[in-house]
Amino acid sequence: MIRWFDITVSLIAIFFTVPLFMVSLCLSMCFIGFPPFYVSKRRGYMGRDFNHVKIRTMLPGPQIGRVFFELNRINRVGWFLRISHLDELPDLFHILVGQMSFVGPRPLMLQALEAHKTKIRENVKPGWTGLAQVQLLKKGVLSKELQERLDIIYVEKRSFVYNLRIIFATFRYAVLGKKIDINPNTTNARIQFQKNGFKYHKK
Repeated sequence: MIRWFDITVSLIAIFFTVPLFMVSLCLSMCFIGFPPFYVSKRRGYMGRDFNHVKIRTMLPGPQIGRVFFELNRINRVGWFLRISHLDELPDLFHILVGQMSFVGPRPLMLQALEAHKTKIRENVKPGWTGLAQVQLLKKGVLSKELQERLDIIYVEKRSFVYNLRIIFATFRYAVLGKKIDINPNTTNARIQFQKNGFKYHKK
């Protein structure tokens, strides 16, 4: 069911976002430079690596740290592509071919794997959104420990309906600005979808 959903929705989304995709590519080429794509190796399902593609948002230059935080290499166009998530449109193609799913742990760059102790996240396909992304949308920050914890909870609770709830919560907060209540200060918790989003409750 999850795979059929991924195929169907990604095809529909690709069809309707082709104009946005082309405009984003043109903006990247004209104001940021060539090539218009940023390709990095990511860890995927069952530990298989794949080439993850994003639309380039950073000016050419030497990488001196975590590339995401090299803000001096981001101009206004790159910032717009990033905050609008237009740079992530290629994820739809990754989802269509089965390298990713709409919901799951974000695919980690290979150099970031050492910071994550558990490999349970590799039991599912990496996702476009997930519990960790919902937390990031709400707080603006996300610790590695909390990201790992939320990824584990997702793997244990994963289902088609659960995925739909996470997708709905993502859009509800990202598009409408609705608050999502996530309390990470519990153990042995489950995540329950409510009117205002996700909230932890002890079993």
